[in-house]
Amino acid sequence: MQLTMFQSGKGDCLLLADRGDTTRILVDGGMPDAYTDHVAAGLSALRKKTKKDIDLVYISHIDQDHIGGILRMLDDEVLWRVHEHQVKNGNRKHPAPRVPRPPKIGGIWHNAFREQLPKKAEPIAETLAAMAPILSGAVLDELREIGRTQGEMASSVDEAMRVSRRISPEQLKIPLNRAAKGKLMMRRKGQRAITLGRFVITVLAPSAKQLDNLRADWSEWLDKATSQKMLAQLRQDSRADEKSLGAADFNQLFAMIRLQAEAFGDPESITPPNLASLMLLVEEGRQSILLTGDGRWDHLIEGLEETGRLARGGRLNVDILKVPHHGSRNNVVDTDLLNRVIAKDYVFCGDGHHGNPAVEVLELMATQRLKIPGNFKFWFNASAAVVGRNEVAHMRDVEKKVRSLAQASKGRMTFKFLEAGDSLRVI
Repeated sequence: MQLTMFQSGKGDCLLLADRGDTTRILVDGGMPDAYTDHVAAGLSALRKKTKKDIDLVYISHIDQDHIGGILRMLDDEVLWRVHEHQVKNGNRKHPAPRVPRPPKIGGIWHNAFREQLPKKAEPIAETLAAMAPILSGAVLDELREIGRTQGEMASSVDEAMRVSRRISPEQLKIPLNRAAKGKLMMRRKGQRAITLGRFVITVLAPSAKQLDNLRADWSEWLDKATSQKMLAQLRQDSRADEKSLGAADFNQLFAMIRLQAEAFGDPESITPPNLASLMLLVEEGRQSILLTGDGRWDHLIEGLEETGRLARGGRLNVDILKVPHHGSRNNVVDTDLLNRVIAKDYVFCGDGHHGNPAVEVLELMATQRLKIPGNFKFWFNASAAVVGRNEVAHMRDVEKKVRSLAQASKGRMTFKFLEAGDSLRVI
């Protein structure tokens, strides 16, 4: 089993291959610009130099820092197919695209937003988009942060819809969820593991209940948001000035915003899309990796137990754990869960944005892991040397804490940060 971590902004982007490099899975795509700057050339080399394909693109969920790079990759492929069509039909002077061409894609696993919420997708996207501009222009930091998050979520929903269109039979003709016969990828009672080349894949989450909860959360949020008179005004004029945030309107506006923030306006929260993260156990022979997206730890444990991979109250040893939700303090807090999934290598994707990976999470995970026999290693797809200036201070704190933990471990804990280049080979 081979795993490569890419620089992917605040998101995830990994390339998993079997030991013979005959089967490859692209795990999320990171942020769009990070894909262009750090991922595109490496993936293009698969096609250009080695004639290798990506057998499966796995999108854990629809947040922009996971799906944005995938959409950028699909858009790049569209440009190349248009170019091929022009040349094939006699226009030999048609300029080749200035972007690297992605490798061929055998299939995509993606729980499309329309399929999750067939009647709600467009109204939710419209509502998020209408809310974001005015809140982003707010004078209060709390409202501005909520507005920025609303804008990111609006982009994520839009990108999820666009991915569905790109891979459709009318465009790129990439098979969607072939293992589930085109239906949603989820944990179903009695389902068998899925074989992909040498990989054996067990779907751990989401369950039907978790998807039902997602639909309910989105519907409740939409109903609350659209029931407010203030929202109607915002839709009519999303470029309203700061007068809309004057003292006379503040209480009414904040009451509406608070309803959203409690559910998924807070950038530190575990949002409804995260709750539906597609989580997988991938095995090749005796090696194993847990791919967790931004899913919750309790959903991960539930999935392992329900699929018979983890005994009730027992412990599971894996080679690699992709730490969920970028090591957020809201998602890795239960020491019982840390004690039940034991890895040799822990993979953290995050560039300091939103304070991820969280320093206290790193300390908690290392402390709990040291209580269990065996050496282990923390891997990071970023460092202070490669992140944006706004994230440098946090990543320096992360590096300082990790070095301190490793030193105190007396050789049991090691670590590796990506300090230069576009990618880092884990195993």
